[in-house]
Amino acid sequence: MLITTTPMVEGRKIQEYKGPVFSQATRGMGLIRGIGAGWKTMTGGRSSGQEQSIVEVRKIALEEITQEAKALGANAIVGLNIDVEILSNEGTCIIFCKTFGTAVVIV
Repeated sequence: MLITTTPMVEGRKIQEYKGPVFSQATRGMGLIRGIGAGWKTMTGGRSSGQEQSIVEVRKIALEEITQEAKALGANAIVGLNIDVEILSNEGTCIIFCKTFGTAVVIV
């Protein structure tokens, strides 16, 4: 499955638009990772635990949008948009990733 953030694929023709595709994934950061991320934030460092969680949730969201596009009969997704947010409140932290794009058939 070809995935691109651009609205077209250079040198290829979009034969058919299958429609918009979406996915979303969330992941809670356990207490230990949350404490570590908070400490790194206060000291100005990078939180490898938080960064790894972002990578994992983004991977899940991309896998899900790919499956949705395949189910529509597409062989590519154009115009992909990925948005990652970190929601925290009173010691809890959830990483939320949403993706959307257009499923197409390219030749």
